[in-house]
Amino acid sequence: MALLDNCIKGIKEGPWTLLQLRGDLISSADVNGDDVDFLTSPESLELLLKSVFEWTRNGWCHGHVRRRLNRKAELCLFSPEGSACLKLDLWLRLPQLDEGRTLILENCVGLLSGTGIQRLPLRLEVALYLQHLLAKKKDLREDKYRKSLADYRQRCPEFALDLERVEELGIIPGEVKEHSAGILREAFGESPARKTSLLGIHEEGFLSYPRTVKAISVMGCDGAGKTSLSWSLTELEKRYARVFTGKHLYRKSWLYKLAVIFIRPFTFQSRERFDELFAPLVYLRACLGLRIKLLRWKRGITLIDRGLLDFMYLNRKSDRPGFSRLFFLRRLCGKRIPVVHVMADYAAIRQRKDEVSEKGHECYDMDMWQAHALRCPTDYLAFNNTGSLKSSSQALDQVLRELS
Repeated sequence: MALLDNCIKGIKEGPWTLLQLRGDLISSADVNGDDVDFLTSPESLELLLKSVFEWTRNGWCHGHVRRRLNRKAELCLFSPEGSACLKLDLWLRLPQLDEGRTLILENCVGLLSGTGIQRLPLRLEVALYLQHLLAKKKDLREDKYRKSLADYRQRCPEFALDLERVEELGIIPGEVKEHSAGILREAFGESPARKTSLLGIHEEGFLSYPRTVKAISVMGCDGAGKTSLSWSLTELEKRYARVFTGKHLYRKSWLYKLAVIFIRPFTFQSRERFDELFAPLVYLRACLGLRIKLLRWKRGITLIDRGLLDFMYLNRKSDRPGFSRLFFLRRLCGKRIPVVHVMADYAAIRQRKDEVSEKGHECYDMDMWQAHALRCPTDYLAFNNTGSLKSSSQALDQVLRELS
């Protein structure tokens, strides 16, 4: 809990702007509680996720980012042992009016001054809360909603009579709905729903992570311990059915075997260098291989000891690794199954893989974080693997259970 408190303090004092939409100011009391809702901008979201990446590397937490739609990111910060969790909903566009069909508060963060956590004037916060209850079709008879309504009634005289009626009836009557909506329209106006590009529709519909988890990619810099961690999980819990070698997604294909037999001799390259030479083709074949495997795997969760984007990452044992020039292919193909990015100290990595340079290790972690955490859709966990094998596997299992 103490390390998560560091993260909470960082959230409050960071160089981003977060508009907390309701409830008490975020604190340690929110750990293992309901999610805390914020409105933010794309720039602030990126700054916050960058800090979560650093907090994970420092061992303060494990950071999980989940995005299915562009308008919202779900961020979970887990304690190092995996038993405590802070959940944040970070909205970029907030559909609240007309029971969630019309956008308001879009880019309103830019109208606020300063950085850190900010709040709306109380009358606007109450009006927004009433529209939130309507949009989410909440049962107002539940104790937590009755408590919130009573609290707002005492603090906001303008809405006292409206909130009293809501508490008595157990619903939000039409005149209260129109009153609160009118206040929000006057303050912020409305924004028409944005049109999604064809590429965005393709990503959100065809590439998005499945709701039922059949496989998880466990990736990381060479020597980070991803394979040992994967095998330890299968021994710990029966729900992890197998560990699958990621390179087999393309190396077992007849096309690749024929290329090795007839093309590789003329390139005078090692197997690894040959793979990098044809990285885009290797990536495409791995994407197809993953689709086929997902259809065949029926029982339990398969842990794949590599991520698809690993196949597009070149010169990883040098000081200047990077993605292929055809990296844009990631937006056209490649099922985005859940990804666990295993991070370890360079000292531990050097003991296992002395050919990996410190600068190369740092570049790999940063590049993979940017590629996974900032894309949409995504289901990405940055996991700090600095403990013993037993404690790390137990922590990872607990985190994955909470996320499932």
